[in-house]
Amino acid sequence: MRMKKMAAAVVAMVTALALTACAGGFDASKYVQGVLNNIYLGDSAAYMEMVDITAEEAKEEYEQGVEVEADFFLQYYGLDTVSDEVYQEIVDMYHQIYSKSKFEVKEAVKNGDDFNVEVVISPIDVIVNSEDAISTAVDDFIANANPDDYADEQAVNDALAKLVVDTINGNMANLGYQAEKSIIVKVEKDAEGYYGISDDAISALDQDMIAY
Repeated sequence: MRMKKMAAAVVAMVTALALTACAGGFDASKYVQGVLNNIYLGDSAAYMEMVDITAEEAKEEYEQGVEVEADFFLQYYGLDTVSDEVYQEIVDMYHQIYSKSKFEVKEAVKNGDDFNVEVVISPIDVIVNSEDAISTAVDDFIANANPDDYADEQAVNDALAKLVVDTINGNMANLGYQAEKSIIVKVEKDAEGYYGISDDAISALDQDMIAY
């Protein structure tokens, strides 16, 4: 079961996503679609139609999300720190995985002043399906590595991180999806009449988009 990874960067990103058009002609499903396209696919076209944001700002939000995933990778595999070069390899891997994100945004249902939007996601399985190969590779590394070959702990972390990334990248051709999961995304109206996606909705989607 994947650990919850609501980091400060996610909170900041959700805050940036929060405000959109006032009530007149607001399309909650289109808004949710635009937000998710930008977060997971790096496609800001629909998002920019509904939110006052530049292409550069939208891309920055996408990259922040990928970096939060990369940070979670380090936490998940127990790696305190890695070099910038290896960190970029992790980010590049997640660019590739995120590009395969699969979700369907259903019709919005009005709920008072707010909207409930069902999002059906298909969790990406490439990491969880690589775990046996990763465990074998890590066991082999621990059994055969010569400590004298590594200058410090970061050098060891770099080697381990690259090993995991290489294993997952090697399994990318077999990327598939687990059973669909349905998540209700609440689009809430604030006191000033602006709509936004709740923080816990983004967290719930992020929790299951990639299976660990």
